[in-house]
Amino acid sequence: MTAPAPSIDFSALKSGGIIMQKDDDFFAIRLRLPGGSISADLLAKIAQLAQKYGWGEVRLTARQGIEIPWIKFGEIEAARMELAGAGLTLGPCGPRFRTVTACPGLPVCRRALADSQSFAHRIDRKFSGRLLPHKFKATVSACPNGCSRPMENEIGFCAAAEMELEAEACMGCSLCVDICKEKAIVMQDERPLLDKGRCVHCADCMQSCPTDAWKAKRIGYVVYAGGKNGRHPKLAEKIADFVDEELGMKIIERCLDFYQRQGNKRERFGEMIRRVGIDEFKAAVFR
Repeated sequence: MTAPAPSIDFSALKSGGIIMQKDDDFFAIRLRLPGGSISADLLAKIAQLAQKYGWGEVRLTARQGIEIPWIKFGEIEAARMELAGAGLTLGPCGPRFRTVTACPGLPVCRRALADSQSFAHRIDRKFSGRLLPHKFKATVSACPNGCSRPMENEIGFCAAAEMELEAEACMGCSLCVDICKEKAIVMQDERPLLDKGRCVHCADCMQSCPTDAWKAKRIGYVVYAGGKNGRHPKLAEKIADFVDEELGMKIIERCLDFYQRQGNKRERFGEMIRRVGIDEFKAAVFR
């Protein structure tokens, strides 16, 4: 086995989505797929390149990406150029803003309250690859089920709906009471009454109501900050409710600015928040 020349900057390769395998002769190429979405045509192209440059196999990553392993060092650039020609770029690694993940969202998922894919792509276009003190992961979920794990990322957006009842449209069937998993709705005087303290803003009541009596007063994103997985996992803290995309983008920008000013090298975003204090952090983000 002949290892690559010692002059190779492996850190630089990894930062650009080229990852050295355990066997030093081979590398894996990680593709950038915001939201985990890809066309069938591009899947076929990836399969073709995996056959041409690798061992004819691909790997699905934990963050909705695709890696092509078993590529020899001397063929990395040729493979990258063919991928680029098909419109596929490599995913950022190392201490950078990573590719954004997302659940299917509207119009695919019947529980979705927002177009999580569109928002994820918008976030990714602006922030992906930005150099930071450590890795920074973001995700978008289209409902409180949180399928993309918004509380386990540096920043997570989780769509939610504030519900209100149009009393004159309600026929008192109590279906919403039976549907509500949180037991947040009870019948009172033959009409449903919402306990806002128990409600998680999932809008199941609205989606199940036969007379459309339940309405969404507003829909927006709950924002979580400071979560992570790994050896010492931490759940994020909620920092905002019912945020629209425009404010969401500003929150991300301010979070990154604060992280670049206050974060130490190799200090995760959540660790920085806990070190400086949540109040100081929120004051900077919501100035």
